[in-house]
Amino acid sequence: MICRNHVEVSEGVRRCARCMGPFCGDCLVEINGRPFCAVCKQEQLLDVRSGVDRARLDLASGWRRLGAYILDGLIIGIPVWIVVAFFVFGPAIQGKEPNVLWNFMGLPIALLSFLYEALMLQAKDGQTLGKMAVGVRVVRLDGSPITAGQAWGRCALKAILSTCCIILVDCIPAFFTEERTAIHDMVANTRVVRTY
Repeated sequence: MICRNHVEVSEGVRRCARCMGPFCGDCLVEINGRPFCAVCKQEQLLDVRSGVDRARLDLASGWRRLGAYILDGLIIGIPVWIVVAFFVFGPAIQGKEPNVLWNFMGLPIALLSFLYEALMLQAKDGQTLGKMAVGVRVVRLDGSPITAGQAWGRCALKAILSTCCIILVDCIPAFFTEERTAIHDMVANTRVVRTY
């Protein structure tokens, strides 16, 4: 990211908690632990005086999160199942036994899902294609972009929980907790917010 006011600065750039614009440390001021640009600072101070907190994260609903999860599953799943069909049905059509690799298809699927989500979250500012489609983004607690470590750690825990067949246990809290956090969000200190 590059600072909106100083195009030569790309290090230490964070997003304003209100307008989500990228700014360097010289352009931001912290109010109640959240970074604000000069324009938003004035509005935030007025809100603080009046007792309104508009910078509070606009958390995504569990249904939006589920929609993103399903879309991302289809994006990874359709190409993988085409390859699986080739390995299973190709030999079957020729009257042969299916390829022995069929027994191990779960591992590449899990690995591809993990790599896809982690790389997308890191490269696309907290979004995957599914998250973009439903209008959600993964952010830090203050609304700023997640770090590479948070992206990879969040996805690693999610992958571990899904391969252990307890993905429902991981996701159920997102429907009932006040901040709509799944277990992997709690561990990675991330939140999923609406973008529209």
